Amino acid sequence: MTFDEAQQPADPNPHDADARVAELEKEVVQLKEAVVSHADVDQAVGVLIGVARLSPAYAFDVLREVSQRTNIKLRQVALLTVRWAQSGVLPARVRTELHRQLCARSDAWAPGNGHQHGIAPAPRSGC
Repeated sequence: MTFDEAQQPADPNPHDADARVAELEKEVVQLKEAVVSHADVDQAVGVLIGVARLSPAYAFDVLREVSQRTNIKLRQVALLTVRWAQSGVLPARVRTELHRQLCARSDAWAPGNGHQHGIAPAPRSGC
């Protein structure tokens, strides 16, 4: 057997080819979902940059922490954040955690600064 012959794959099994196509189709769907999710997160980062004057990296960290501490998927936290920017409505537990994270991460987020944006803390829990 020559080197060139050894480099050639064996005759492909049609079943293996079908399985590989199905695997690749599944991967394409996952990649498409990831692109959409990434865009949602990017929009939410932009909201936090504008509202809280955070750097993009800090804004992403805030979203990630809110996601982890509320046990809500990152994409869902991002969607809620973007909707909040549009409507002023944010679920209480997300609002509370977002405020906590913003207070912890931003010197610009002084008491009273975020209250105008509708994420004021509960009455006795200032920054």
